[in-house]
Amino acid sequence: MSDEDRDVLSAITNQVASAIENANLYHELKETFYGTAQALAETIEKRDPYTGGHTQRVMSYSLDIGRMMGLSDHDTEELRLAAILHDIGKIGVRDSILLKNDRLDVDEALIMNQHTKFGSEILAHIKTLHHIIPGVRNHHEKFDGSGYPDGLSGDAIPLIARIIAVADTFDAMTTDRPYRKALPRQTAVDELIRLSGTQFDAEIVLHFVRSLSMMKETACC
Repeated sequence: MSDEDRDVLSAITNQVASAIENANLYHELKETFYGTAQALAETIEKRDPYTGGHTQRVMSYSLDIGRMMGLSDHDTEELRLAAILHDIGKIGVRDSILLKNDRLDVDEALIMNQHTKFGSEILAHIKTLHHIIPGVRNHHEKFDGSGYPDGLSGDAIPLIARIIAVADTFDAMTTDRPYRKALPRQTAVDELIRLSGTQFDAEIVLHFVRSLSMMKETACC
């Protein structure tokens, strides 16, 4: 091997080593970023013992829907982050409402509904999270336009928000709340189907129901 060949090989080796180092650093930074986002979400959950694990389940359900829909890796990453942070705005809701052991009255519900706006305002300060704001702000919109905070309808509702809406509602129905016991899973599924096309995107509900069926089949085998 000539000196020139050695120099070329050395240069290539250094470039590969640098690329590997940068990739490892990117992976570490990415994991730190997701860990921080998860910690922020869990901070909210610590205030309300009835919602423990809610964020993790909503993220899992959302990603199941995303896989069934064949989302790209990029869109899946956006969905994952938006699902993790979808309730971050509840940090701006006072405990007397957030922790109330009964159904909220009309005025209290209006205040609680502000959490989607609070969440979008919080994330607006973080440039790298601007792309997930629609999922956080609009996950309580309804397909028929009767939701909040912007009264969006149909495909005008961002896709990640439509996905999180189904996952979030299913988890809310199937977990205990201070004012009611959890619904059976099949009852919750039937409710999602009943509200398809009005509250929820029917296609997303269909993908979610299919993902639940696949999970059930896997668990049985």
